[in-house]
Formats: sequence, C-alpha cells, structure tokens
Amino acid sequence: MKVILAGGGTGGHLYPAIAVAEELRAKGVEFVFMVSDRGLERDILTKMNFNFIEQRIKPFAGQNIFGKIKVITSIIKEFYRLRRYFDVSDKVILFGGFAAAVSGIIAITRGCDLYVHEQNSVMGRTNRFFAKYAKKVFVSFDKTLKAKGKIVQAGNPVRKNILQREPKDILNKTILLIGGSQGSRLLNSIMTESAKELIDKGYSIIHQTGKKLYNETTHRYEQMGILNDNKLKVLPYLEDIDKYYEMADIIVSRAGSGSVFEIMTVKRPAVFVPLKIAAENHQYFNALEAVEKGIGVIIEEHNLDKNLLIKKLEDISNNYQKKYLPKLKQLHLKDSVSIILKGMNL
Repeated sequence: MKVILAGGGTGGHLYPAIAVAEELRAKGVEFVFMVSDRGLERDILTKMNFNFIEQRIKPFAGQNIFGKIKVITSIIKEFYRLRRYFDVSDKVILFGGFAAAVSGIIAITRGCDLYVHEQNSVMGRTNRFFAKYAKKVFVSFDKTLKAKGKIVQAGNPVRKNILQREPKDILNKTILLIGGSQGSRLLNSIMTESAKELIDKGYSIIHQTGKKLYNETTHRYEQMGILNDNKLKVLPYLEDIDKYYEMADIIVSRAGSGSVFEIMTVKRPAVFVPLKIAAENHQYFNALEAVEKGIGVIIEEHNLDKNLLIKKLEDISNNYQKKYLPKLKQLHLKDSVSIILKGMNL
C-alpha cells in the first residue's frame, strides 16, 4: 500500500499535500506525488527529496472549444500512461486543481480508497466532481461553500517549517508583503507606490515579489531612490519564510487558502487583497473567514489604492493591542494533518 497525493499547479494545492507527506515520511509510509509539469512542483519537491510524477496536462477552465478538446485528449492519454502506478490497495487523496483529475479517475476505476481535501472556502469544480466518490471529504474552512460528500472539518495542513506562534504583545511596524508562490504584480505595484510614505512613517518593509517579477519591482524602487534604504528588503522568493513571519508585525497578502492558514498559524494581523479572478471568488471568502475571526481586514482590488492601504496598515498598528491582539490570542487551529491521516486510517 502507498499513498498517492494528487494535485498542484499552484502552491496553494501543493503545500497542504507537502504537510501531509512530511508526516507520512515520519511514519515510514510510502507515498508519491502526482503533479503538473509547470515546474513549480518540480523545483519544490526535488529540494525536499520527495518522489513525484509529472503529468502532461493543462487546466480545463479558460480554454476555448479547441483547447478543451486538447485537454480531454491529454486526460485520456495520461490515464493510460499513469494507471500502472496505481494499485487497488493504494489510498489516493486529491488536493484539487486540474492536476488532480487523472488520479481521481484512475482511483475510481482501480477501486482505490479515494479521499479529497479542499483548501478553499468555495469547493473547486474538480473536488466537487470527485467528492461523491470519496470515502471522506476534508474541508479547511468552517463555512466551505458548495461542499459535497462525507464532510470532515480538518482545517488546512501547514508545512512543518511554519511554526505555530503566539502573537506579539507590541508591534515594531515591520510589514511583510507576500503575493503567493508566483508573486502579484498588483501588490508589487501598490507597495512600491506606498513604500516611501510608509518608511517616512517609521515602517520597515519586507517585500516578496515573485521570481518573475523581481527585476521590474526592484527597478521601480531604484527609480524612486529607495532600493538601498535599510528599511526596505526586496526578495524574489522566501525560502525560509518562517524567519520572515517571525520578523513581521503586519502582513499584506493575497488570500489563497495556504496564505490565510499560514498567517493564522503564525498569529499576525493582516491586510488581505483577494485575487478578483480567482474561481468563484474563493479568495474573498477565504479572507472573510479570517476577518470574521477578528484578525485582519479585506481590501478588494477595485478599492485598492495607496491611501487606503496606508490607512488600513495604520489602523492595525494604532489599534492592535485593543482590537487585534485579544482575537489573535483566542485563535485556535485544528491539527489538520492528524485529522486527515486518522480519517484515512493511516
């Protein structure tokens, strides 16, 4: 018996699977990842010495009729290419996204025990389809919309290198901006516009740009004459992200499920800017559950500008001890990995 962890295409689908894999490795359980061939998974999983198999498949959503025919054709080809890796005794867990579909189909046809984990507050189409075939469907948020199947409230697994922390009693005005695994051009732009005024107000800024957006972002800071300011640190990617979570006092972030749960794990207040084009607006609902717990605020993309961002950051900084600190101290997260593995009888 082995465990097949299927999904990917984005860090949001991959990192929860990694958190489960870390515990499987500790238990001595054999496992393998089934991921996309976009390169993100290859880079991350190779560094962690995890076994993985890449699938030559693209997303179905957003394709025209000819593109959809190609995707369906590739699913059929990958089904026949990959089914030899699946045995009837295997347990298959889908973490969503287009990279989970082939494994779901093979699991059903092979008769494997099938499980689903949904990271977001709105269940994605792939997971909705396979939920009716799953022995259990693990959901992350308390109010997951469009959830189907045998639901288990599990939370979202967080990697072992993201350590659970207590909130800071006093803020030192360090802002950490994270735009997701690929970075966010919108967040990069708004932070470069806001940086000089924030620095003048006594803030320090740690800015993760995304690898592909690093050069254009540093160029903008250079044009503004603040690239070498000792209160500004610009990085393409945060390899040791837990160190930066420790340094952070306030976080500015997209609202992918992984980011939201990591921010709740390290107990830092946040300004969430949900990605407007995220499927079924799920990033907004991800952020909303965190905001309803009293640990941050939302700025929607159509409202985002320099003045509003600075205003929200100042509000958190000035009202932290009375408004945010008590809520952060009350925040309790589930042991997601243990719940999932117990639910899978592992």
